[in-house]
Amino acid sequence: MNNNIVNLWEQNNEILKNYFKTTNQENYQSYKSLVKLITEYILNNHEESYDIPKYDIEHITIIDDGDYQGTQLFLIPEDTYQPSASNYLVTYTYYGSCSGCDTLQGIHDYEDDLPNEEQVNDYMSLCLHLIQRMKPLYEN
Repeated sequence: MNNNIVNLWEQNNEILKNYFKTTNQENYQSYKSLVKLITEYILNNHEESYDIPKYDIEHITIIDDGDYQGTQLFLIPEDTYQPSASNYLVTYTYYGSCSGCDTLQGIHDYEDDLPNEEQVNDYMSLCLHLIQRMKPLYEN
């Protein structure tokens, strides 16, 4: 795991948790929406520095060659002009086709209102797993 990413998680995870507590579930029903939230509330919630860049939420790329189940890869570019390979983070998740075989659908439980405390904790665990898998695509 990348130490900068872990430190940002430790510093900012309560902000993300508060977002889940106060926002209806209809706003984060996809893994892409969770990756965007992680980028906004965890990765970009700091003063920009040479060691810790900001990332471009609007240009996250998803690679998904599955159908009803599979793996989604997320490429998260730094917020810079023409990012190179070393300016991307990558993370991934496995998904399924129903609430019995897909973590996010199981947490969401087909509800659009505010999550209960257990759901908030489950969303946070899912986000932590995405963070734990996150690493630079290429290191110099």
